[in-house]
Amino acid sequence: QEAFTLLLVKAYYYEAGLDGTQDGSFTFAEVRPLTGRTHQIRVHLASLGRPLVSDAAYGNQAFAVESRWCPRLFLHCSRVTLCGMDGELCSAEAPLSPD
Repeated sequence: QEAFTLLLVKAYYYEAGLDGTQDGSFTFAEVRPLTGRTHQIRVHLASLGRPLVSDAAYGNQAFAVESRWCPRLFLHCSRVTLCGMDGELCSAEAPLSPD
């Protein structure tokens, strides 16, 4: 099935090669899935050659190095909006954790 995701790059970060083979670049992005497929964000970013940091399933060989400084999958839901049974929209927001 088709899946659609909007991607807005917020910033680029560069670091000298983390493991000697990687270019050490990272992209901080706002991502909005328009469809709800399993692992949609992870699959789409990996297909662009920009897998999530510390993604063991869809990442690359840098996972062992990345997991030392970022021990969890670097994916954060900052806002979710749902439609209640009464038709009212309900939103919840959470800032990015300092870790």
